[in-house]
Amino acid sequence: MQKVVNININNWSGNKHNSYDWSISNYWNFEKYFIDETESKSVIDLFNQIRTQDKALPKKGDVIYASKASEIPRFKLKEFIKDNNLKKTSRVAMSSLVIINRGYFETLYKRIKLEEYIFVNEDKLGSIVSKKRKDLNEYVMNIINNAKNNNQLGLITNNESGLKEIFSKDQVIKAEFETKTSKYNGIYLDLYRENRLLELLNIIIENASLIQSGKMKFIFDEDFFVELNKEGIELDDDYLQTLRDMLFSSDKANVALGFEMMSNLVIDQPTLLSLSFLLNELYHQTNFRPSYFTSGNSNLRSLLKLFTTKGIHWERDWKTFGTGLRLNFKDGKEGEIVKKFLLDNINREFKLTNSAAESLVDIVFVTEAK
Repeated sequence: MQKVVNININNWSGNKHNSYDWSISNYWNFEKYFIDETESKSVIDLFNQIRTQDKALPKKGDVIYASKASEIPRFKLKEFIKDNNLKKTSRVAMSSLVIINRGYFETLYKRIKLEEYIFVNEDKLGSIVSKKRKDLNEYVMNIINNAKNNNQLGLITNNESGLKEIFSKDQVIKAEFETKTSKYNGIYLDLYRENRLLELLNIIIENASLIQSGKMKFIFDEDFFVELNKEGIELDDDYLQTLRDMLFSSDKANVALGFEMMSNLVIDQPTLLSLSFLLNELYHQTNFRPSYFTSGNSNLRSLLKLFTTKGIHWERDWKTFGTGLRLNFKDGKEGEIVKKFLLDNINREFKLTNSAAESLVDIVFVTEAK
């Protein structure tokens, strides 16, 4: 993987003619990367291995690294490590278990696509740099001077339609383009202002052999959060009612305490479903917005991230919310509760848009049909 610079063919239009110039983008803080085809296949395999690995849970002897791509409350992690006689390290290569957030991982996974890109050949890139050298800043020059492969360094940024328009007007630039550029397959990533994704990508690439051998495992925030809360409070009917009273209180101090109580619950399937309905009701019946309370409560932030990762959008309409519930709760008592929720809402909409008195009494999903 190496940083790349952007090369663009600019059109300088005059009154009577067009002129074209090869230019190099000259920005500070470039975070654009290209992974060649051979390395790309290895990177994709590593991501697939992490996605399909058995759930990794902390065990005796583990050395834990909390990456930037993790939102687990650090104070709670510190307590967990101490209570379970684990070790923590600031050097990822020394760890056996790396904590990451599934949302960041999946975002990055979707962007590691093997595609074809056009690069300026080394000789042409050299002439472009020489011509513009006095204008290029130190940051861009460092990228150029430290490149491993100069033929995969200058990425053409003109889109296909733009190039066709240029070539239709100037055959000279077209001929030069055809002889001075090459196509390569690989992964291109623009990670400007995405430090968490960049660190995660580097962790995976730089520790490939440890990951492949199974010596380094990854645990997602959502799974770790459940582990952290295993010694928390069990949610029963009385506690749920107390929680509801506090969250629907007009006193912000009570609401804040209610969220603190919520974020320290043992997170099992019944609790997750109960909290989903509670948050959905709270959002649509009050002025509750997460930002009011998450800034000072990293535990709550992690809990809400858990819902997001699982696709439970409690802040949305019943259709989107219900879809997330259905994906997460298909069986047992929770599955029946979700089915009734969907059925009640379908019947309500049916009665609002039709005068018929009939109502549906059951729904069967395709996956359940025999």
